[in-house]
Amino acid sequence: MKEVDSNNTLSPYLIVFLLSLFILVVEGSLLGVIFTRVNMPDLLLVFVTCLAFIWGEKKGVLIGLLAGLMQDLFFGPALGLFALAKMVVAYLAGMTAREVYKDQLAGPMLVVFMATFVHEFIIFFLRFLFWGSGGDLFYFLDVVFLPKAVYHFMLTIPIYSILYRADQKGYFYPFSK
Repeated sequence: MKEVDSNNTLSPYLIVFLLSLFILVVEGSLLGVIFTRVNMPDLLLVFVTCLAFIWGEKKGVLIGLLAGLMQDLFFGPALGLFALAKMVVAYLAGMTAREVYKDQLAGPMLVVFMATFVHEFIIFFLRFLFWGSGGDLFYFLDVVFLPKAVYHFMLTIPIYSILYRADQKGYFYPFSK
């Protein structure tokens, strides 16, 4: 891996924060016009899962927590709902990455596909637990979970490819160490 002079680059923490903020703005504006609120892809989930897959569970949990808190501030019904879900998903993605080659795209695509179900189930369960407004789980599996999982599966191709290349080129150095 090529080392990057840290004096001439942005902090990797700032880069991840700015990318997360950009993704939330895109979700709130552009994707809100294209998709209905129910079927809108969660780009931040794909971003967090891909970074956790690349960097492991410890850094992934931190990114998942902070990105989830940002999403809670923008779109969440309560503080901590998305943060908990993204933190759990990032941990599981990081754990999975130990057993899968990171340079092949099939692994991250399957991890993001499964992570979508875990994330959406956590959100569904917490909404039911705290607000009693869960609805029919099988309906949500068919109408919400599966379409989102397919969207995320396809979005993983460009997002993971960009993040993996950026990591390999040292743009996130020393965070990616």
